[in-house]
Amino acid sequence: MVCLALLFLLAQASNVPAQATPLKEFKQQVDKYMGIHGQAVNKVGPFDATKSPKEIHVRELALGETIRAMRTGAKQGDVFTPLVAKTLRTIIYNEFNHRGPQALKNREDSQDEVPDFTPMANMIYPTTFPLATFPPSLLRQMPPLPRPLEYRLVQRYLILRDSEANLIVDVLPDAAPAGK
Repeated sequence: MVCLALLFLLAQASNVPAQATPLKEFKQQVDKYMGIHGQAVNKVGPFDATKSPKEIHVRELALGETIRAMRTGAKQGDVFTPLVAKTLRTIIYNEFNHRGPQALKNREDSQDEVPDFTPMANMIYPTTFPLATFPPSLLRQMPPLPRPLEYRLVQRYLILRDSEANLIVDVLPDAAPAGK
């Protein structure tokens, strides 16, 4: 048992150099987006939690539209570049491979709550759909994100979402294994 754990740790450690370049690239792309986000906040105004829910929603819409206008050429792969995509898929698939049957079943059940839609970069996350959750065990293995960015899994897509603007920043298809 100790040997197996040691082999697992060594395998993880050997991945660190291989992941360094993609994770650096990912951070650069996230920072680039956060610069755009900051410019949009300067135009729209900062978030104020003391405002009414309606005023908060109006600001969210305005922020989302301002960012979309600043990213008119945004496309899938701007943040999840091919190198980053490969690394993130590996992280996600490895995590799913270590899950037990009940955990996989629970994921399938929770995904049934999310309607089948095709997310696209620079798209407002549909407010009529429930917000897909992200497994905490997987979150611990993913590169950290600055607020207000968050990861979401919708069906087999990994979504990078700006929660303050309710905007899908980028999409990674086939990020999670298919349900059984």
